[in-house]
Amino acid sequence: MMKKKFRNNKWTVVYTPEDGARIDRLNFDGFDLLTTEPEKFKLPETDFGQFETRPVYGYDDCFPSVDYSIYPGLDWNIPDHGELCWLKWQVDETKDRLIFSVRSKVLPVIFKREMHFADDVLSWNFHVINEGQETLPFLHVMHPLMPLREVEKFDLPAFGPVFDERQQKYLNFTKPDEIENFLLNQPAGTEQMLFLQQVHNGEMSLTFKNGLKCVITFPVKIFPTIGIWWNNLGYPDEDGCRRIECAFEPTPGPTSVLADVYKTGTCLSVMPGQSISWQIDWKMSRE
Repeated sequence: MMKKKFRNNKWTVVYTPEDGARIDRLNFDGFDLLTTEPEKFKLPETDFGQFETRPVYGYDDCFPSVDYSIYPGLDWNIPDHGELCWLKWQVDETKDRLIFSVRSKVLPVIFKREMHFADDVLSWNFHVINEGQETLPFLHVMHPLMPLREVEKFDLPAFGPVFDERQQKYLNFTKPDEIENFLLNQPAGTEQMLFLQQVHNGEMSLTFKNGLKCVITFPVKIFPTIGIWWNNLGYPDEDGCRRIECAFEPTPGPTSVLADVYKTGTCLSVMPGQSISWQIDWKMSRE
């Protein structure tokens, strides 16, 4: 598969259209915001799901579900982390934009991801176009794996309940700094998947050890939950496979299984012949 490089001012992007339009590298002002391709990839002997059968790093789009799920009303088992990472995408470049698009092999849907680069801001614009005759439910979650060891601190909005996906229970966290302290003090060999539900506003930030800060703003009416994946050499739990990574993900429903969220009526949907769009911004600065 051929990797392609894009440059705009302080930004450098490497991407692979044939590999689900994966963002292999997203570099701002000399710093890699995402995890990069491992020198060696070891296929786990244990079944950790289809997503783990390819190297896991960088950025993917999770659609129409994140976790494995049966699609509502169809005899289709959506793969772990969705369908799109397995497809070849079309890509158009302009001076300050990368425009990725792909057609689902199962649903009558076109999915577009547009990245617009300004001096210190990356705007992610997403579009879901329904070419079918029925309303289509879906989830979409950005999946930017970031270098956990480089994270100095992070700021989160106020939130409601906190759901621990691994333990399948709610936790007694009530303040953003409690989440920050809990995760930053996780020992090696652990991993966490938390869902901060009913967030009060659509802004969070990460500050890296080199002083670079990324402020993420998102439409809270569309994404009322923040999913936090924090993997400190805990997953996949097999020698030669464990990774160090984290991700902060605006999430449409209270969890990331489409079938479950569909039952509660909190997933996203697009009407027949219509489209739905939204924007998420990453603003970079130095502390």
